[in-house]
Amino acid sequence: MIKLSAQKAGKEYKEYMYNFVDYICKYIGPRLATRDEEHKAINYIKEELDKSCDETFTQDFKTAYTAYPRGLVRFGGGMCLISFFFLFTGFPFITILLSLIGLLSAITELLFLKSTIDIFYKKGTSRNIFGKIKPKNSGDPKLYLIFGGHSDSAFELPYAKKGVPAMQHRLYGAIALGVFAIIWALIKTFIILFNIQIFTISGIPILGFNLFNINLMDFILLTPFIIWLIYFLQILFRFFGKNIVKGANDNLSGVSVSVAIAKYLNKEENRPKNIEVWCGSFGAEEAGQRGSRAFVQQTPKKVLNNSYSIILESVGGGEGIGILKAETMYLTINKKFPFIHPIIHSPDVYDRLYKAYGIAKSKKKGFPISELVIAKFAGTDAVRFSEKGYKSCAIVGGGIETKFIKNWHSLDDVPENLNKDLMKAVLNICLEFIELVDKEYD
Repeated sequence: MIKLSAQKAGKEYKEYMYNFVDYICKYIGPRLATRDEEHKAINYIKEELDKSCDETFTQDFKTAYTAYPRGLVRFGGGMCLISFFFLFTGFPFITILLSLIGLLSAITELLFLKSTIDIFYKKGTSRNIFGKIKPKNSGDPKLYLIFGGHSDSAFELPYAKKGVPAMQHRLYGAIALGVFAIIWALIKTFIILFNIQIFTISGIPILGFNLFNINLMDFILLTPFIIWLIYFLQILFRFFGKNIVKGANDNLSGVSVSVAIAKYLNKEENRPKNIEVWCGSFGAEEAGQRGSRAFVQQTPKKVLNNSYSIILESVGGGEGIGILKAETMYLTINKKFPFIHPIIHSPDVYDRLYKAYGIAKSKKKGFPISELVIAKFAGTDAVRFSEKGYKSCAIVGGGIETKFIKNWHSLDDVPENLNKDLMKAVLNICLEFIELVDKEYD
């Protein structure tokens, strides 16, 4: 019988991480990006990092904290909603213009990570907080390892309880209605310009056009359009709830693992020899990965170019662990044909992390299952690194069957629903990863 060697981090770290999450949820609560509650959580994270790290630093940044995703849905949906009224006037080309603005704002923000509508929303200050664990060997580190979760929590998404497919179908249905309205408006513009009479009712001339204009095509399409429109309105006004969730799993669990890594490495016998480890938290992730974007902008390129970054995302829920190879909902533009590519993470990082998983699993019976996966919906802070070509990946907890985050954007995302063993498993994977990479430079 093979005797298993001990895990690096044991029960005391499991309890430490849970208590860390529990304290923030109970005494600080939900944390909308840039608000006082997020600042209090960041200060608490800094206090814990100060106990373990050689030095800590913060990066302040301004962000429109409600522009994404709630503001984006309401802006894009609102533009389309206003445009629908012009379908039954002599100015259907306005439908085309407004619908295109709404759809393009959604596409550029959701797919290309651009802040297209921030100018319409108030901005506040958020910040990243990180601590550094210096290597034993003197001189410049041979590599930097960056571990981070995020400090803020999200608005409730009632539809999330029905699963990812239900949310995707609703979003795609809303977008399809906008496209349908554009096609309808194009045809109607053609009919009006060429004065084609198809059982047309019109009147009240303005600037050479009639204020209202209804033809046979409108009567045919009106009934399915009204049914579709009711569906669209439900999405527009009910997709987001009024409450902000506590975010125990998403993503205090990730921050707790990051802080626990620093706590473990603080012991002289655990400190790496050749690499410098940064542990901490990004702000305003739920506002569109704004904190990790600021991190990439403000951190010296000599560090990022010589680093592996691992994003710890919602690692306290579910039964399994996913190591993300890619996040294909997001796209990046580069010089290579076909110029637009989904965001792919670095095999230098995820292959080593998966190898570290195998080492950690060999030391513990009943260790959670894991696999390399491609995320097709939602995203992590890793996309901000990989879109710029920096080596990164994410490690995520989730359900074995759903392969998605448990209690995502739900009021059930509370400490009592955390899987403490999963958090400990992710911590040990990261510690094995650190040792694995450090030995490569001996």
